[in-house]
Amino acid sequence: MAGLKNIFRLSNLRFLSFIVAAFFAMPFAWRGLTGFYNWFSPFIMLNSLLVLKSFVWLNIISLFIIVIVTFRKRWFCNHLCPVGWCCDQVSCPDRKNNLKSLRMPDISRWTAIVSLASAIVGVPLFIIADPMAIFNGFFTIFSGKLSFASVISLTVFPLLLLLNLYYPGIWCNKLCPLGGLQLLISDLKMLTVRIILKREKETLVTDPARRYFVMTGAGLLAGLAIPKILKPSDGLYIRPPATVNKELLNSLCCRCGSCNKVCPTGIIKPQTDVNNLLGWMTPVITFRDGYCLETCNLCSIVCSSGAITLFDTDAKQQLFMGTAEVNLTNCLLTLNRECVKCKESCRYDALEFASVGNILNVIPVVKVSKCVGCGACEVVCPQSCIVIRPYKII
Repeated sequence: MAGLKNIFRLSNLRFLSFIVAAFFAMPFAWRGLTGFYNWFSPFIMLNSLLVLKSFVWLNIISLFIIVIVTFRKRWFCNHLCPVGWCCDQVSCPDRKNNLKSLRMPDISRWTAIVSLASAIVGVPLFIIADPMAIFNGFFTIFSGKLSFASVISLTVFPLLLLLNLYYPGIWCNKLCPLGGLQLLISDLKMLTVRIILKREKETLVTDPARRYFVMTGAGLLAGLAIPKILKPSDGLYIRPPATVNKELLNSLCCRCGSCNKVCPTGIIKPQTDVNNLLGWMTPVITFRDGYCLETCNLCSIVCSSGAITLFDTDAKQQLFMGTAEVNLTNCLLTLNRECVKCKESCRYDALEFASVGNILNVIPVVKVSKCVGCGACEVVCPQSCIVIRPYKII
């Protein structure tokens, strides 16, 4: 009994939290629970809420965290954060003075406020720096079939640990936007109490408020200026169903990799086009391994940032990812051979056979108004003469 009590002591709670977080971050068949710890982050939730003006019911978890943090300063950092636990384990006691000698200011509050302020105008600048997103993104490496470029991009978490090896505590104490948000919540509570009870001089109350006002202004200006300076590539990609527009996707997607890991057919991949660095590691679809199942909406369920809007499977017939394009040169029907695989595979009645010349010679024709670009016809075509093309509006 004493051993069990020791396991559940608060000092060991963060270790247990790390085990649970890693368990759900792995690319196993967790379905809607994949990347579950992303829902624990108030930073992801608030950025998403300010951008999309919408709330998913699982965000209740992060609201609960906010309530606790209001009364217990950095409670999530101290008791639940798996990244913080890992950073503490690698921090070398012999180098504890390295951080002091670095003389680096605490910018965690700045990153939190600037990101939330810029999110108001549609550009959550630092959502990709959320520790839960970084942690879950790393485990995408174990999903297999990743390119060299994507694997390199997923080493942010190990590099963060390496940084803490030489500068113990630098992430948790100086950089982490989620930690900065928790400090901000505590600061705002103290300022509110001081103002209500009038226990402090006015200068002690207004000075922090003035700094936060400056930070907010900087975030708003950055959110307005960055889209004009850095424009997304004109390259067209096939995105998962109900994905937000490309300008918003590039900034709202936290690159956690949950949609990649949960896809049952493995068609969602991280984008590694060097010509589109703003969209680096955002989800794109390739139909080499399968097609988008008409009965699946898992990518929208696990997306905690809202980059993929939650949708019902009944709505997939109206969620257009692209359009099938048929190259008749190698089509078996034009070679007077029988084949109906493309039509049989289509669950949206978007393919039909039309007569050409005489009643015995037919070709496949795509009904553009019904084709959602699921890729089923492309996958089953024995002659590889069907390709899904993305919409120009994507």
